[in-house]
Amino acid sequence: MPQHTAHRPSNRPATDQPSRSARPRLLGGDRERLGHSAAVLEAAEAIPAKVARRRPPRRFTILDRYGWYEPRTEGAWSTTRQSEALNLAISRRSARHQGAVTGLNRISQDLVITDPFELYGTDISNINVCVVGDIGKGKSSMIKTAFLWRQIIFGRQVVVIDKKRQGREGEYSIFARTLDVESVRFKTGGGGARLNLLDPAITTGGEHAGGLDGVTPAGQEALVLAVLADTMERPLTTPEKSAVGRALELVNADADATGRAPVLKDLARRLVEPSTDDGTYFGDRWSERSLEWGYEPGLALLRLVDRDLKGLVDAETSPEVRAALEHPFAHFDVSALPTEGPALRVVMTVINTWLANLLAARSSVSKQTILIVEEGWHVAEGSTGAVFRSNMKLSRGLGLSTVSAFHHPSDMSHDSPARALMQEAGIVFLFAQERFDDARETAEMYHLPPGSIDIIMGLGQGECLVKIGSSDPILMEHVRSPQEIALTDTDAAVKGVKPA
Repeated sequence: MPQHTAHRPSNRPATDQPSRSARPRLLGGDRERLGHSAAVLEAAEAIPAKVARRRPPRRFTILDRYGWYEPRTEGAWSTTRQSEALNLAISRRSARHQGAVTGLNRISQDLVITDPFELYGTDISNINVCVVGDIGKGKSSMIKTAFLWRQIIFGRQVVVIDKKRQGREGEYSIFARTLDVESVRFKTGGGGARLNLLDPAITTGGEHAGGLDGVTPAGQEALVLAVLADTMERPLTTPEKSAVGRALELVNADADATGRAPVLKDLARRLVEPSTDDGTYFGDRWSERSLEWGYEPGLALLRLVDRDLKGLVDAETSPEVRAALEHPFAHFDVSALPTEGPALRVVMTVINTWLANLLAARSSVSKQTILIVEEGWHVAEGSTGAVFRSNMKLSRGLGLSTVSAFHHPSDMSHDSPARALMQEAGIVFLFAQERFDDARETAEMYHLPPGSIDIIMGLGQGECLVKIGSSDPILMEHVRSPQEIALTDTDAAVKGVKPA
């Protein structure tokens, strides 16, 4: 009889797991590669040959008929909160943490650091800063916080030439009172501070013993010639320049022999009434005729001393001016000077040249210095403006970062010196412009990407585009602390509030 084999019940559940014989076996080469560990061999042999897959979900006929399962051809409405996940890797998170913080990146919410001294060498090669924007868009607040208040924390020297009037004083006077610093105020006709245009700190040619080679700011001669060219409204001739240079040497020598500083009136008198020996420098043939070369420049200087520059740069430097740089914050208040005429431009240029010479004299142990000039167009035009711009070109050697502000680029011609000053800055802040022409000129001047015109015209209060070196602009929101908000509030007169 045939023998029947009884079927024993199995303890394994009825699943699709493959049998042990169906699992992959390790070949000899695999065993040698994995080693002879029993645990490794056992784990490898336990890998199933097939993995069970989940069945696809059921599609309902009625929904399929109405296209429920088809992709939508139009987009769906969402919110900025929901769409944050779509903002994938469009910007690299900045790893920089050195320097004063200016604001927040509106796209990535990173901190934006625009410290010119920390960015130098990696992001920029020019440490000068330019701020462009319409009135009332937050330019001054940003300058006061990012380049004054926060820079003092880093032990840097901040010098402000304050032209903007707030009540009976300059806008930056509140910082001087908060920091317990005496403001240096200039007034026409006397009664204020004086900064001698021929101050001994400003050498004749700008050279300084112990300074760095090639770092030569404007000197007395360049400053006097620039003031004369603007006053006489014409370039000086070569004989006139020679007469001024020779008279300047003689005046300095006489003052040094008597132990005092020369002043403009000494130079003017020497040009108008020269000594008979003054012409011997030019040789026998021209010695007598050369005495006439300085007559017109001398008359122009006398006029400036007696009228436009009286009590400003025509006498020895006031003690408060020399003491200004002893504190980290130096406030030169020129808000009382008239906009029309040479006084304002000359005083601002003399302050700049005096500061540049002081820094050049100690350039081997220079201190990082920031010069703030909000009304930039006053120091951009004319021969005195050329002196100011030439000093700015020495920013790296002097350790001097100049921060200047401008309003309407469309009002400037393409060959304007102010436009050149704006384009040479290493860091640029572009605030809102209400006029299309200004927004367009701004975008063209700084070669901004398409669509920037609409962005500039749509910027809110305290928002700006920041262009650092040659990199793409950053959309930044300026952030202030409660104390900084109180210090930068300039709406007291408009709101009828009595200033503190």
